[in-house]
Amino acid sequence: MMSEIAALYPDHLATLRAAFDAVLARHQLDAVVIAAGRPALKNRFDDQYRPQATTPAFAHWLPLPEPDAVLVVSAGVRPRLIRVITDDYWETLPHAESDHFWSHVEVVEVKTAADAAAHLPSGRVAVIASDDELPFAAPGPLNPPDVVAAIHAARTRKTAYEVACLAEATRRAVRGHRAAAARFADDAPSELALHLTYLAASGQDDGETPYKNIVARGGHAAVLHHVHYDKRVPARGADSLLVDAGASCLGYGSDITRTWVRGGGDGATLFGALVDGVERLQQELCAKIEPGLEYEALHDRSHELLAALLVELGVGRAPAATLVERGVTRALFPHGLGHSLGIQVHDVGMKLRAPRAHNPYLRNTSVIEVGQVFTIEPGCYVIEGLLAPLRADDRAALLDWDAIETLRPFGGVRIEDDVVVTATGIRNLTREAWA
Repeated sequence: MMSEIAALYPDHLATLRAAFDAVLARHQLDAVVIAAGRPALKNRFDDQYRPQATTPAFAHWLPLPEPDAVLVVSAGVRPRLIRVITDDYWETLPHAESDHFWSHVEVVEVKTAADAAAHLPSGRVAVIASDDELPFAAPGPLNPPDVVAAIHAARTRKTAYEVACLAEATRRAVRGHRAAAARFADDAPSELALHLTYLAASGQDDGETPYKNIVARGGHAAVLHHVHYDKRVPARGADSLLVDAGASCLGYGSDITRTWVRGGGDGATLFGALVDGVERLQQELCAKIEPGLEYEALHDRSHELLAALLVELGVGRAPAATLVERGVTRALFPHGLGHSLGIQVHDVGMKLRAPRAHNPYLRNTSVIEVGQVFTIEPGCYVIEGLLAPLRADDRAALLDWDAIETLRPFGGVRIEDDVVVTATGIRNLTREAWA
């Protein structure tokens, strides 16, 4: 797989160079300097560091997670990579997963980060860095907003190389999901044990995941970002498991969510029907994706489909249109339908305007274009803080509250796929890896 990805890198690099040449010309720059970043202290009173989170603009060019590295991009010349190579017996440098990029850059090695300054360009230079402070004197303004916006725009349509990296990251994540689901079905493990099962099967440690895994059993599935894993082994019986977790490949991260139910009884039966229904509507939404469609229109359609599902299951006690108009679906499905995906899990460049007022958490407001990669992740949850206002006003009659209480111990459901937009529809990386 790495050889196939490596073969696509020269075209990816050519696309990047063309995009940056345009940025340099438009902003009358001689060079863009991109700092890779450095590990951050866990707190100011200690000497322990978190794993480095590489500056995304650097990772867009090079899958090299080295601290204090610097990339210099100028028009018409090979990019220059400045590496800081120290004699350190306390730490080892993180290694690149592949070596396919080395022949495409001019490499300069220095002993300290401060030494990098001698190899930085002069003239009109913009500096892109995740850190507020650099280990050397910046040769130009740090993160000028107009230059940053132009660089972000270049990341909205993925190259074939990027899609290949995302596809491999998806395959790794699917292995983790399968293992967690199998253990949940056969055993009664704690959330922590399921998290560790996922990591082992996907071949990564906690610091390598593109985001902190969400592993939630039962009512915890109603906490949208549940990452404080319960270490207790739950009692056997009807139960649910929601896993929202990804994996990384060469700096690119996948993002997949699945929900499972086990056991018998009215609660498991109703929740199982809800899981099946969200699965159906998620696939219907994927089928509607096409270039030219506003992503927010797809988000609004997800609420229409969820309302119809609630009526079908007897949870909703009013016409579907009423459940949408009165805000019932947004109390049960409060987050956005999805987001751009790439080097960052919530990738940049596809929220150029604010969403409409009733979609405050939507992260993608773009017009869908060929080459975009984003998630489709509808959900439905029993979140008391959002349902209480409905119960307290004239909307109380719009829901079957006994059904809500039946679903409450199972928390909620979310189904999430990673998709690539093509001229004729989509390539669903998640379903492809799961087949």
